[in-house]
Amino acid sequence: MKRKSFWISAVVLVVPVVIFYFLSSGVQNYKKLPILGVKIPPDGNHQKDTLFYTIPDFQVWDQTGKALTQASFNDRIYVANFFFASCKNDCATMNRRLSQVYEKYIEFTEVQFISFSMDPNNDSIPVLANYAKKYKANSNIWHFVNVKNESLYSLQKGFLLPVSTVELAPNHYRQLVLVDKQNRIRGIYDSDSEADVLQLQDDLKVLLYEYHQPGL
Repeated sequence: MKRKSFWISAVVLVVPVVIFYFLSSGVQNYKKLPILGVKIPPDGNHQKDTLFYTIPDFQVWDQTGKALTQASFNDRIYVANFFFASCKNDCATMNRRLSQVYEKYIEFTEVQFISFSMDPNNDSIPVLANYAKKYKANSNIWHFVNVKNESLYSLQKGFLLPVSTVELAPNHYRQLVLVDKQNRIRGIYDSDSEADVLQLQDDLKVLLYEYHQPGL
């Protein structure tokens, strides 16, 4: 019994240290990530602080049939992308590379992933559930979602992605979008670029460090 208590105490002490060193490694020259989108500066009257662009609210359903909204990601950092389950080339490559980021941060409960289907008529909940299995995705962390009644066009615009002038024309996106705990976009990365994917991994570390080292 004493030995069991010893190991429990050791884990409680060691885990925070490991997390600290993971977050602090590579961020000695710490610099906050930019906040993308339109900014409204203080007006000198009622508005005292700069207002930053935030992701509009949405409602979607993940591979388990669970309804998710923007509020589901409150106090979470997340990475978003858009894909077709039937796409065997660009989308498969994008999600394979995203899975590398997922694997690296799977132990961090603050980090989530959401992949929006661009083909809601064909990418049903069962289809998304089977698709998620390819990436061994934990449904509590990586959400493959059907947009259903949500407007894909406004959703794409909401994540600051280039949209077709024809509202219903489907686009294939390679972008991975990093969103912070205040629903602000902190980076957009090209999944076709290995360097960009590595940069996303590093920027996630910087963003976590920002929340764990307040005042910097």
